[in-house]
Amino acid sequence: MKRILFILSFVIFHLTTCMAQSDFQKTIASYKNIKKATAIVTKTRHKKALSKDQVTTGEAILQRPDLVSISTSEGKDKLVMQGTRFTMTVGGKDHVTDSKKSPQFATFHTVLTSIINGGTTDITQLKDVSVTKTNDGFSITITPVAENGKKIKRQIFSSFVLVIDKKTAAFKLLRMVERDGSFTDYEFKNFNFE
Repeated sequence: MKRILFILSFVIFHLTTCMAQSDFQKTIASYKNIKKATAIVTKTRHKKALSKDQVTTGEAILQRPDLVSISTSEGKDKLVMQGTRFTMTVGGKDHVTDSKKSPQFATFHTVLTSIINGGTTDITQLKDVSVTKTNDGFSITITPVAENGKKIKRQIFSSFVLVIDKKTAAFKLLRMVERDGSFTDYEFKNFNFE
């Protein structure tokens, strides 16, 4: 009897997961017909050591095949992915890395590139990615791990969370969580597809 219950539970779990994956693939497939998307963005910087969050506004641009640009504080703070190159500008100072050399950004790059190109990679199959279906969308959590499955040493971010609206495929939230629990949220509004 236990064996039958186990098999039944496994089948139900597998079917639920497959349906969520299928719904997710259908949602992001709409990006295949889009060349560019823009949005208004609100950046909230939460530091554990500070009592008050820093909140700034700006704009976001997503453009096929591989550009994601989020700019706030009149361009003084940016997060840009162009190709495999990631540039974080904080207070006007650039910090540059490449996802080919930095494992913590490798999956992040794969996920973003796949989405803005309409699902070219089935990201639900990546070992450090989980896709969860919510009431009105999908939550994609990326937890970077090294090749041997251990946590990556000296990484800045412990995880990335991207929330996508199910009906519109618009980005709703990008959260970048640091090792100490501090995080930066980018909330997207007025998503416009071209």
